Amino acid sequence: MNKKKLVNRQAIIQLHKKGKKQTEISYLLDVPQTTVSYCIRKFKLTGNIEDKPRSGKPAKLNKMQLSELKKILLDFPPSRYGGESIGWLTKIAIQYVYDTYGVQYSMRRMQELFHKFGLNLITPRTEHKNASYAARTVYRMDFKKNSKMNIWIAPSLISTK
Repeated sequence: MNKKKLVNRQAIIQLHKKGKKQTEISYLLDVPQTTVSYCIRKFKLTGNIEDKPRSGKPAKLNKMQLSELKKILLDFPPSRYGGESIGWLTKIAIQYVYDTYGVQYSMRRMQELFHKFGLNLITPRTEHKNASYAARTVYRMDFKKNSKMNIWIAPSLISTK
């Protein structure tokens, strides 16, 4: 729990025990009156001013593993189609996480991680009306013909020419 929050709650309870009114405590500590009311009510019901631990399912990967995964997703695109790729497919990323960490993620959760890490989703097109012949040739070398797969790309790899 946050130290400042805990000290603030202790001060609220001490002032309440001395007989101060909620509005006075609010003014003295410069906190909203609703916060004072909540803290006093919680202390009377539970006898404790600390927050309960949050419930919920623990994360599959710890913080160190997540930061390592973020670095890999942003800096090292996978090799596909016999060469180096410019981005990640969701299925390839799921397989990489499973192979590396032994953790199975769903498609949606992997997409949430991509968003959290700051990767951008692009949908490749075979041709763009403003694209040059050279750009189309490079595209055809990077992707399968008529590919409809979405690709997750790190912002540092996107060129805005």
